[in-house]
Amino acid sequence: MELIILGSGGATTIPRPGCQCRVCAEARLKGIPYARSSSSLYVPEVRVLFDTPEEIGSQLNREGINDIDYIFYTHWHPDHTLGLRIVERMYKFWLGRFVRGDKPSKKVRVCALVEVVADLEKAYGGFLSFYKKQELIEIVELKEATRFTVKDYQITPFMVCGGGATAKVSSKRRNSMVSTVFLIERGNKRVIYAPCDVKPFPEIAELKNADLLILGEALPNGPLKEGITIPEDNLLRRELFSMKEITGLVDRLRPSRTILTHIEEEWGRSYDDHKSMEKSYHGKVVFAYDGMKVTV
Repeated sequence: MELIILGSGGATTIPRPGCQCRVCAEARLKGIPYARSSSSLYVPEVRVLFDTPEEIGSQLNREGINDIDYIFYTHWHPDHTLGLRIVERMYKFWLGRFVRGDKPSKKVRVCALVEVVADLEKAYGGFLSFYKKQELIEIVELKEATRFTVKDYQITPFMVCGGGATAKVSSKRRNSMVSTVFLIERGNKRVIYAPCDVKPFPEIAELKNADLLILGEALPNGPLKEGITIPEDNLLRRELFSMKEITGLVDRLRPSRTILTHIEEEWGRSYDDHKSMEKSYHGKVVFAYDGMKVTV
């Protein structure tokens, strides 16, 4: 199984526009791996994309990716979805449409949990309706904990509710946001992709002993950008994993490898800082970077 981490950054990319801090200044000067775009993952063998951040067009061009068959969305947040226009940019030739009556060259299947689809429609209903009418997308509603087959791959979504417990909920009754942990399987190989808003993590049997865990929103130890420290009783503590929580989770889930992604500019850590941090964890975790290629 081949994977490409197209983007390893968080809601605020590195460099942050207009910011002159040392992390952003270095990223402008050196580029990748010091620069980070928002989180996304691509599986080349089946042309599957997970999430479409605003920078998705640049990410695809950078990696020489020319085709997408499926987009799987983890949740509706803008840093994971605002690049939805990629389907139009790739497969709608407007000149051909108006002069020759061309139809889109492909219809991309947009896949998400039923609850995530509802969130997407609430946030971007006009866009989704337009793209469906233009025959650019087909919406596929996924059922929680139910495998979805793409050729010889099996992709299973597991629900995480609003930073709370994992549970099956009615989209009509819930008042919290839903995010997704995806289990990607091919043969006996198993990868977990959980980039954002997955705390508390669903520690269920299906997600243990994977070959690879890609996990997001790890909070580094010590003060963050501008010397800020998050109080223990702050709301962010319910959303973000401390490094102690990360290592404890890895011990309980027992993946063969763990890669941490969704790395925020506001943590105030450079690429070199993260490489130094890896040493203290003795190979238990490593940090992602844009364009990182992983073989499982």
